[in-house]
Amino acid sequence: MRAQTRRRLLALPAAAVAVAIAAFALAVAWPEPQLAVPQASDFAIRGVAIVDVEAGALRSGRTVVVRDGRIVSVAADGVVTLPPGLAVIDGRGLFAMPGLWDMHAHLYAVAPLLDLPLHVAHGVLNVRDMMGCPVEGDPFIACARDKRRWSAEAVAGLRVAPRLVETSSFMANGPGMAARIGGAPGYFDVATPAQAREFARHFAGSVDAIKVYDRIPREAYLALSAEARRRGLPLVGHRPHAVAAVEAARHQRSLEHARFLIHESFDGAPTLRAQAGTRAWREDRRAMVDRHDPSRADAILNAMRDAGTYYVPTHLTRWADAWADRPEVRNDPHLRYVHPLLQWQWREDLDATLAEDPGAEARRAYRDFHALGLSLTRRAHEAGVEVMVGTDYLVPGVDVHRELAMFVEAGLTPAQALRAATVVPARYVGRSEAYGTVANGKVADLVLLEADPLQDIRNTRRIRTVVFGGALYDRAMLDRIDAHVARNARSWRIGAKIVWRFLRQPAAY
Repeated sequence: MRAQTRRRLLALPAAAVAVAIAAFALAVAWPEPQLAVPQASDFAIRGVAIVDVEAGALRSGRTVVVRDGRIVSVAADGVVTLPPGLAVIDGRGLFAMPGLWDMHAHLYAVAPLLDLPLHVAHGVLNVRDMMGCPVEGDPFIACARDKRRWSAEAVAGLRVAPRLVETSSFMANGPGMAARIGGAPGYFDVATPAQAREFARHFAGSVDAIKVYDRIPREAYLALSAEARRRGLPLVGHRPHAVAAVEAARHQRSLEHARFLIHESFDGAPTLRAQAGTRAWREDRRAMVDRHDPSRADAILNAMRDAGTYYVPTHLTRWADAWADRPEVRNDPHLRYVHPLLQWQWREDLDATLAEDPGAEARRAYRDFHALGLSLTRRAHEAGVEVMVGTDYLVPGVDVHRELAMFVEAGLTPAQALRAATVVPARYVGRSEAYGTVANGKVADLVLLEADPLQDIRNTRRIRTVVFGGALYDRAMLDRIDAHVARNARSWRIGAKIVWRFLRQPAAY
């Protein structure tokens, strides 16, 4: 949450604070109702159309057999003899696609009450988390140990949650960070090569990747990359302002957010890079759009392709910037899943964007900036870069479907967009043999739709059934999960938990 929100909460009158403390104490001890978790079972789906995301085609009239959480057969109807007593689901008129992935999410300590069930309810069954805790036991940002436990419980049928496929460190973000984190060692500044090496050693063995952010100096970044590589940890996250994108492509497993391509593909990019870490650095969106140089963009994309660097554009974040003054953003009906306290923080970000320059020209610049980002995603795909769907936005699960629509708006076909949310993420984590498609031997992660997503990507939202590792979530159960999360998002007890954890958080960033 923003520091401004923290200051407002800490400035409440004494009487209000006393009441709040009493409510917090009650909320901490109050057990929240748990969702029933379906268990994996053996069954067949008969008469279903398989969405072949690799070929971009439908395979109609298929029978899918699931045993022990795996797909053991996908064949034409009538070819497979089903054993007596096997449960059979009528799949006629339905479309079976592989479970979806969100490759850029942020999970906080309250995620089991809000985010995790909502992912499953919307067919998002694998999630990459991009924000680790700064200090073990952080009360607000969930740590890797908690995330791994949640994931193991989901797989074991003890929790409604997706698998969490990669956890990252707290961000390596350059000078001043250590002072903003209570209890963090000085090397959390990651301002020098020596500090960078200590930072990588600190997280080795506890996370899957090191996350880099905007303000890390170039020499510290290079030292961090070398030490992380020695520790078997990939670099993921932002392209630091002081590092050329072509160079970052050689050091990072993934690069996030379309904006870095725009920053680096106009004729002022070298000057902007030289200003990193100074007050002169400024994101002049109008200049970046008007002076965009396609040849510079092509050089970056080619470097990413050649290095095997994955790209996660997170278009929803720039969409919200572009339309921050519009009802479709500010009054989004999906906000019913977001607690008012979290909405408050999110609206502060929107308001700060508008306050920076509320004029019509600034609004146009933001929208053109977003549109250029979309076009660069199409060009990245055409250049052979591995592009993945990640949200970094607001509403878990729901936002993956909105990001898919952004990919199609960018110029990808529905099948290409779906591959970015299924096949490519499975390849990223090195588990293509188990995930990404509907095929023999794969884990039974399926989403049954009422309409063909290859005809209209918006049809991914028309979910009839979700299958997570062989556990069936029918429409009635999915509705119960939706209702459960919506109730939690209105709950004063959940609000008290959020505030209590927030006020005890050691990090202010």
